[in-house]
Amino acid sequence: MGEFINHNSALLIAVVFFGIMGMLAWERRRSAKALVVIAVITLVLVSGYWTSREGPSDVATIAEVDAILSAGTPVVLEFYSDT
Repeated sequence: MGEFINHNSALLIAVVFFGIMGMLAWERRRSAKALVVIAVITLVLVSGYWTSREGPSDVATIAEVDAILSAGTPVVLEFYSDT
């Protein structure tokens, strides 16, 4: 259960956040300014989530990593695991 929560924590937080935002929107449905603020905050959070996701790796093997590191140019190395 802990691994599920750790792996899907961003989605779980998003569901809770959208629930709270939906309740606030329903409560303040006559105030256009409040609805616009809620929509903008939601849009910023969703776009931040989608832009911060990592794509597939640029290198597939350890040999490719060794070749890049020994090429003599500066390298930024980032370790990331989906699990």
